[in-house]
Amino acid sequence: MGYYTLLIPLVVVGLLALVLRWALSLDTDKAHRKDYGLLREVAKVPSSTAARVVENQLKQAGVAATTVPAEDGVGLRILVFPNDEATAIDVLLKN
Repeated sequence: MGYYTLLIPLVVVGLLALVLRWALSLDTDKAHRKDYGLLREVAKVPSSTAARVVENQLKQAGVAATTVPAEDGVGLRILVFPNDEATAIDVLLKN
């Protein structure tokens, strides 16, 4: 009985370690992506100056916008809520 009291917890800890090692080794794009909920991308710009210009255009049209880094690390994305998406696209296409 003495061996089992030590062996069972060691086996359980070993199995947990294997499961955790497997789970942490998963490398999926979805795991690295930031989730911005309902927000939709309406523009991608190369600099923060360009992002401010786009945000100001949208603000003048009554559309709230958010700027976030692009997923590829190059540039910035301009995001708006789904209800404002069509208006935002119209505003940006006219300018």
